[in-house]
Amino acid sequence: MRNATIILFLAFAVGCESEPENTEEPGGNGSMAATSEEVSVALAPEQEEFWENLAKYCGQAFPGHAAVIIEGDARRDSLYGGRAMVAHFRQCFEDELRIPGHIDDDRSRTWIVTRVDGGLDLRHDHRERDGSDASNTMYGAATSDGGTPIRQDFTRGEGEGGWVLEYVPGERFSYGNRTEGEWLVRFDFDLTDPVDPPPPPWGYEQEEAHPPPH
Repeated sequence: MRNATIILFLAFAVGCESEPENTEEPGGNGSMAATSEEVSVALAPEQEEFWENLAKYCGQAFPGHAAVIIEGDARRDSLYGGRAMVAHFRQCFEDELRIPGHIDDDRSRTWIVTRVDGGLDLRHDHRERDGSDASNTMYGAATSDGGTPIRQDFTRGEGEGGWVLEYVPGERFSYGNRTEGEWLVRFDFDLTDPVDPPPPPWGYEQEEAHPPPH
């Protein structure tokens, strides 16, 4: 199990590519979802609510697609345009949520959201097919403020952009890259249409889902 202190939903999954820049792509009612009473790190009220909004989907998977690709970005369009995606709220621990983001049969990405002192941290766990670390993995950033119950921004630094996780109640979970207030790419997952959980992401084959699939 990866160290929870390093550290999602909620790659498909989206900056979730394999570079720390913007290359990462845009992640229910699970009976074992983590609750604020169980966790060891306290969060701002907005982040506590955001955490609960994601944790309640533990054990479930949802279909998605690239809803936004910035105009003229041929690279992202070739990587994500028209491809089938699935976000799986696969592992929910006391202070960590692991949300694999599958793109077609590419199971290399897992978004890891961790409760840390001062907020939330998002990391991108990228693996090769054999389960080994990709050349660029575990990059990400922490939140710089409390955000809102439906949106958390993970910024690399002033003017450097970063990643966003969004939750639209009863509608969608989204992951994406933003810079200067503009989406570079955004993956949307339909929370109204749960699907069967996909196979484990690469490198996690020996780890059981938590909670286990229904």
